[in-house]
Parts: sequence; C-alpha cells; structure tokens
Amino acid sequence: MSAQNYLITGRKGTGVHDRLEIEDLQSKQPQQFTLFILAFLALQGRGDAYEGINIPPAARFPEIAGIHGLPFSQWSGDPAKKKSDFDPEDPKDSQPVPSRFGGYCNHGSVVFPTWHRPYVMAIEQAIGDIAVELAKRISANNANEATQWHDAAQALRFPFWDWAAEKVATNGVPRVLTDVKVDITMPGGTTKSVDNPLSYYKFKTIPAGFEDESTGTVAYFQQWQRTFRYAASTPTPTESGDKQLNATIKQDAKAIRQNVGRLFTFDDDGVPALVWDEFSNHTTQSLRPTEYYNIKSLESIHDTMHNLIGGNGHMSDPDYAGFDPIFYLHHCNVDRLLALWEYVYPQYYMGDGYPDQGGIAPFTQSRGTYDLVYNAKLIGSTGLAPFRMENSQYWTSDKTRFLADKYYSYPEVAGVKVGREINDQQRIQARKSLQKFYGVLEAMPTLASPKSGVHGIKLPLFTPSAESVPKNHTAVPDYRNFVVIVQANEFAFNGPYSIDVYFDAVANSHGKSQAKDHIFIGTVAVFARPDHSDCKGCSTRRDAGSIVRGVVPIPLEIVNKVIETDNIDREGASEDVVAAALKSHLHGIIVDRFGQKVGGAVGNPTEEDDALKKATAPDLTLVSSAAAFSDGEQGAGTLKWFDWKNHGRVFDGGHRAWKAL
Repeated sequence: MSAQNYLITGRKGTGVHDRLEIEDLQSKQPQQFTLFILAFLALQGRGDAYEGINIPPAARFPEIAGIHGLPFSQWSGDPAKKKSDFDPEDPKDSQPVPSRFGGYCNHGSVVFPTWHRPYVMAIEQAIGDIAVELAKRISANNANEATQWHDAAQALRFPFWDWAAEKVATNGVPRVLTDVKVDITMPGGTTKSVDNPLSYYKFKTIPAGFEDESTGTVAYFQQWQRTFRYAASTPTPTESGDKQLNATIKQDAKAIRQNVGRLFTFDDDGVPALVWDEFSNHTTQSLRPTEYYNIKSLESIHDTMHNLIGGNGHMSDPDYAGFDPIFYLHHCNVDRLLALWEYVYPQYYMGDGYPDQGGIAPFTQSRGTYDLVYNAKLIGSTGLAPFRMENSQYWTSDKTRFLADKYYSYPEVAGVKVGREINDQQRIQARKSLQKFYGVLEAMPTLASPKSGVHGIKLPLFTPSAESVPKNHTAVPDYRNFVVIVQANEFAFNGPYSIDVYFDAVANSHGKSQAKDHIFIGTVAVFARPDHSDCKGCSTRRDAGSIVRGVVPIPLEIVNKVIETDNIDREGASEDVVAAALKSHLHGIIVDRFGQKVGGAVGNPTEEDDALKKATAPDLTLVSSAAAFSDGEQGAGTLKWFDWKNHGRVFDGGHRAWKAL
C-alpha cells in the first residue's frame, strides 16, 4: 500500500472518552473547547497563528469535505489505483462498463450508517492530532498548566449537536453553531474572541464542479466564497439566514424528537436483516408487501435535518453538504443514535442479506463508488471505501459495529450508557427509557386510565379484536396509532425537496366551513442530488425510478381535533370512521430546497396540465395500528405495534389531488 494512505485508527492511545454535546463541551470543558475551536480553524486553514502545524494533505478540511460529494475526485487518503475485485472478463463488470470513479455515495443503502461512522472518525482523528500539537505549544509557555492542557487534548473527541433535544423546540440552533465569532478560554483563564469554524467554512478556491443551482431562487455555489445556510439569492450575501433557520428548526422540533423516539419501538420478533434495512435507510431494498414496522428510518430523519439546516445553502445539497462544518456535528449525532440503537437491538443487522424465496438475497449497490463494481454486494464484510483501518484494509460494516476499539463513547441519556454491561431484560427497559425520553410514551394513554385518555384528550373506544392481540401482551385500550406512509420519487424535482403534511380545519371532502386552523404535523425530506450531478450511484437510481419511503405519525392532538371538528361520536366511532375524517383534513405541500412551493394537495385541477405527473407526485397512504405491552405495564415490557390497517390513499384524485403550484 502507498505510504500516502491516511489510515483511520481512531484516537488510539488516548483511551475511551465521551463525545460531548457541543454546548456541554463549550460550558463544561472550556480547555477542550478551546483546543477544538483552534484545531478546527487550523484544519480549515484559517488564521496565521496556526501555520507550521503539520497536517497531512488527506486530513485537510477541503479533502475530507470532498469525500461526500463534489469535486468527485479520488480521496488522496486512499490513492490506490487498482481494485482486486474488478475483472474485465466478468460480464457484471463490463456490461455496462462500471465507472471506476463515481463518488463515494452510500445513501439509500444498508451501509448508510456504517459508512458514515469512519467518516466522522476521520475528522475526529485529524482534529485530535492538531489539538495535541496545540496543547504542546500552550504548555511550552505555561508550564503550570501543562498537565491540564495535555489531558484536555487527550480527552477531546468530536462533539455532536443533539437536534432532538427537548430544548431545541424553544431555543432553536445553539449560537455556537451560528455566531461568526466565538469566545474561547486561554491560559490563565482569560478569554479571546476568534473566528468561529462551526459557523461557516471559507473557501481558498472554489472546488472543481461547483455550479450555481436555480429554480427561480439561486444558490450561487460557484460564486459564494464561504458556506451559507438560508442565504439570500445573491452572489454576495453578507450572512446566513439564522432567523429563518431557527424558525424552521423550531417548527419541526417536536416531530423530529418523537420520530427519534420511534426508532426504539421495534419489537423483538423481527427478521434481523429486514429490521436493519428498514431502520438504516430510506429506500428499503428488501421490498415486501407486509412486515413493515412503519417507523421512520435513521436516514430519513437525517435527510430532514439536512434540508432543515441548509435551506438555500450547502447543507441541503448532498454534493456540497460536506463543506458546511455543521455537517460533522450533525453526523456525529446520527452516529450517536446508531450507537444507542445497536446497543439496545444487538440482534438486528444486515449480515449476508435478507430471506428471499427460501434463500438469502444480498443487498446490492449498482454503481457509484470507487471501490464497488457494478451490482456489488453490500454485506457485512463489504469494504467501506475510502476509509482504511490500521492494517490498510478497508473498514467494513462488520468492523464498524458497536463502539469497541473506536476510542470514543457517548454520555448517558435517559439512564442508558452505551457500552455498559446489560442483560436482555435491561435492554428492553433501556428501550422503554428512550421511548419515554423522546416523547413516545407520553403521547399514549396509560393502561391504568384509558377513559381519561392522554393530556385530557378522550379517545374513541377503539377495541382490537381479541384474536389480534399478541400473545402475552395487553392492548392499550381506546388507542390507535395513525401514520401517513409517504413514497416519493427520489429525483422528481431535480434536487432536494420535502413533503410537508398539515392539518386543516376545513374539511375539503364535506365542504364544511370552520375557523381557520393550519397546523404543521410533520415532513418527509428527500435529500437528492440534482440531475446533472456526477454521482454515478444517483444516476443509476434515477434511471431505476428510486423511491424514498418515509412516515409521518399523526399526534393524538390532531386526531382529537378531527373528532371535534366533524362532531364524531366518540362512543361509536371506529378507526375507519376516524381515518376517513382524518384524510379529509390532511393537506400536503411539496417544497423545494429553496423553500418554494412546487406542488400541493388541492381540489381536482381544472386543467390536466396543472396536475403533477404520476411519476412526480408523491403517494401518501394512511395506516393505523393498535399498541400493546408485553407485561401489562407501560413503564416496562416491550411495546408492540399490531393490528395494522390500510385506510387508503390520502390524495387519490377523488376529492383532492396533487397540483403543480
């Protein structure tokens, strides 16, 4: 192997330390925070004070940022030219001839979470190495503090931003991620204001392939000299649109939080590879008519945050996202959720594939990465290029599983500490704790007091048939879990877009006149590259009509509003009656990356040309389930969704259909 390989070893030799939430790092570990900020500035090549620090070319920020998308060139940390798995005599490699470089796209696949793990480890390692050198410089001039700065450098791990924290609904994005200047603690306890490397990245040169993107509003990627979030449509914006960013994040915060909680509501009866497929990515390759848990995937939540953070800016486009420094704090939180999930669900994993017609079918990735040839298998042992381990072999999903030998962990949350020894029953309790922490259980009535409902909401008397209740479980009385299933063409609108779901008080199907009430329920984001992107994996998915699958849970408050608005008899209502009324009150809006409405669910278009084409319009279906607990107690035992019912399409072209706006 070439000596130029940049090996991802983690912060080996410094022990295991927690990655901290960014505001905790700032307030509770001031010396670590100082080293982090200064090291990140050095990595970005900002400031004369950091010259002279030896940073390997592959570890410099623009090199690491370019792995995710543009400039679609081979990462200098993995310069090997020949791939042992390419055989020119093999039809799968020659018909069609695979691109030997099409990027490192691992979206929409079972390796989405595992590939991003060594990616975050790469920048953590680069910043950690710089922090050690900075600590030595500081110690040389401040001998009385040498031990403190040395220990801070050794313990420093890359921080995360917990965008699912309860405080986000009130506080929005932490200022440490948006302010252009930030205060750091210097030796002797003095403070100093420096450029904030978390707010933006300043380009020395615009990378090859950057292009201005436009659908009326323009993202001037080719001309902007720094990264932006919610930028004004001008080649020379003066600042990011932090006010709009915060308003958008706050609106979605509650739904994001509860969607995270639902990641921990898989039960123990699933097929390992099928559950992993549904959890790990937004595409779900192991297609099947049933067996879905109808739980939002980790990648789908990740997609939503990209779109919410970026707006008219770099984070909302996969080709450019890696250049916004917030990308890495975002993905560190995605990795944290993965760590929690695999800790409480160690049995679920991709393995060698999923059951199919009596055998095992491997997951595949058609094209799109330097290392993977045409229609390559994606199994646990598949290499995750371009990231190489200490032995110069590629990291694999098998090797990334769990946090052993990664030299980092995460702080305890809701009594759950990743890595702590627990038994199966304690894992169940840990899942319950995470469900409660993220607001899933508080949105359900208790088994002890079904008549009073939840939060004062009296529910219809839904009663699942006795034979449908899972064995050794007790059903939650008078409760239905309503969920909108969204299936959307990944490349329908030439880039990222979102399907936003609202409650409207006016019932379109009944023509009733009610007081205006327009309440946001949730969103499904499509984090797609534009049609002209050089990502070969994306071009293959585009040709195949790739479908992104997402879910929008309907809060009980909305169900109650529907019941009140339509004067539904709570004593005699069935889930079908409530579902029909609910569909009449749902409203959909398609919003592009620039915040512009490109489609909406309205009464039948008067002109056929105004309707969105079938291949473009997303498909929304309303389903519902009952819920039960394995031991008859909500505070413990296994939550299980059961008795799923399909209530049909929400916008079926009858009383409403999608229309271009």
